[in-house]
Amino acid sequence: MLAYSFACRSLGLVMLASALACGRTDTAVLTDSGTGTTDTDGTTTAGSTTGPDLPTTTAPTTETGTMSGTETGTTLEPTTEPATDTAITSTDGTVTDGTITDGTATSTTTSTSTTTTTGETDSTTGPPPICGDGQIDPGEECDDGDLVDLNACSNACIAAVCGDGIVQELVGEECDDGNDIEGDGCSTGCRLPVCGDGIVQLTEDCDDGNLDDGDDCTNACTTAVCGDGVIQVGVEPCDDGNDLDNDDCLVGCVLAECGDGIVHELLEACDDGNDVNDDACTNACALATCGDGILQMDEACDDGNALDDDACTTLCKLAVCGDGFVLAGTEECDDAGDSPACDSDCTLPQCGDAHHNPASGEACDTGGDSPTCDSDCTLAVCGDQTVNGAAGETCDAGTETATCDDDCTAVVCGDEVLNESAGEACDHGGQTSTCDLDCTFAACNDGVINSAAGENCEDGNLAEGDGCSSKCKAHKVVFATSQGFDGNLGGLAGADMKCQAAAQAAGLPGTYRAWLSDDTGTPVTRFTKSAIPYARRDGVLVANNWADLIDGTIAAAINLSELKTPPGSDANVCSGVSQLTFTNTITNGTMFADFTDCQNWTSNAPGFTGGGQWNKADGLWTQFVCQQSCAWKKPIYCFMQ
Repeated sequence: MLAYSFACRSLGLVMLASALACGRTDTAVLTDSGTGTTDTDGTTTAGSTTGPDLPTTTAPTTETGTMSGTETGTTLEPTTEPATDTAITSTDGTVTDGTITDGTATSTTTSTSTTTTTGETDSTTGPPPICGDGQIDPGEECDDGDLVDLNACSNACIAAVCGDGIVQELVGEECDDGNDIEGDGCSTGCRLPVCGDGIVQLTEDCDDGNLDDGDDCTNACTTAVCGDGVIQVGVEPCDDGNDLDNDDCLVGCVLAECGDGIVHELLEACDDGNDVNDDACTNACALATCGDGILQMDEACDDGNALDDDACTTLCKLAVCGDGFVLAGTEECDDAGDSPACDSDCTLPQCGDAHHNPASGEACDTGGDSPTCDSDCTLAVCGDQTVNGAAGETCDAGTETATCDDDCTAVVCGDEVLNESAGEACDHGGQTSTCDLDCTFAACNDGVINSAAGENCEDGNLAEGDGCSSKCKAHKVVFATSQGFDGNLGGLAGADMKCQAAAQAAGLPGTYRAWLSDDTGTPVTRFTKSAIPYARRDGVLVANNWADLIDGTIAAAINLSELKTPPGSDANVCSGVSQLTFTNTITNGTMFADFTDCQNWTSNAPGFTGGGQWNKADGLWTQFVCQQSCAWKKPIYCFMQ
């Protein structure tokens, strides 16, 4: 069967039906990708096919080569002029530059007209060409024998191509505006405009044909701009597509940053746009707060932790005693003042620590005994049974005892504290008219001389005339001896001895001298001039004192002896005068005469002497009254010194 081969134009489609429509009944396949050369008037060149207008052609001559196995071949279009074509048929159907080679034989056919290689051994010449008869006739690019104009072969037997003005839907065309203008609604590839097809359509700002949404052209084919919600890589760090300046992306597509002066409410509490870290807004755009680790203007410290036992409290104040926080390693406690469990100096309460803590029950605390505080931290009070030496206490039995006064001092007579338990009847701190120094009531004859009570002596008895009266009034005892003596007294010294002996024999205390005068002495030169009274043995006042004694008279006659008896004497009288005494002394205590002293009281030879009368109180008590003999035995006056 004679087959006329035409290269049918298509978009790289290889269709067996088209090959058959072009008159092939063997296994030859129509293709536009074979190897060959076609000149500008229809000759096949290197597999390319150019469809000329349908001119008058020369009837082809077909030569047939027979090969073993399945045959394949290349169909070349007829030309309007003789041409020399070379066709090589190989049993394996491989065509290379017009030569078909297998391992068996190689055949080359040369013709001055159209040359066709086929697997058939016959050919047929059909009726006149008709478009639509299903056979590709000369001048037809294709003929699919149907009336469908939108498939690979049009009703004009022209192979469907993009740009022919016909939308070939069956071959994948979406549109076909018959021109090669891009951007007019139908691309030169016969595709409807689609963002991403690489063609900028009228409705598009751009179209870069890629899926990169971060370049200059977005996937929506709009020019990338700040605010379109698409981050343009390398240009914008962010793009949230809104006009809010307080979120994490600013209106200028700049990432929100702490310090940009804009408060990003979702991220920042503040933003003062400066790098000052110690103002009201930190460099981390957080409101300055105690505990943020930044020392603010009103903070003494800020260590950024929640510890209250270090050097900086959670109130951002330096740890000090009294702040209510226990500073580890330094404070034992801290109750912000005195409490039952803590002193205000942040030490545990302890009596004796010199810290007064009323809350812990201390009335005082001076670190030990003080004038106002006992060592048990109670107020110093006599009677609390706590001896406080600093408060002047030497004892404290809680009350008066035999060893402790009720003023908490040891019992001492004269301390002005009456302690009856210690046997004190009184204690005026000294001698008074009612209290003796021994803290007994003042009383004469109590053995204690109480001058404040008017006592100037105390002899332990109520006897009078013994130097101390029953009123405890001291006096100088005066008596006339109970024995009479002649003129040989042994001198003044011997006479003194006789007075002393008499006094001692009568149990009288003191020292006594004789009231006599001679060349060796007188009472004025030998006596102690007493400032206290002179009294006789019955306590009767003789003279108030020395001056009163020598003033010429005495208060009472010295008419008693040491034994409280009348003075002793012999019976001798002179001129009828008795009751005589030896004196040779006048009332002023001086010597009467140096020739009337019995030779200085050493002789009892007859001679005369003088003296007074012991029963007289006027001047005659001592004044020369009559001439007496040194041989007589008369009493002498004795005076306590």
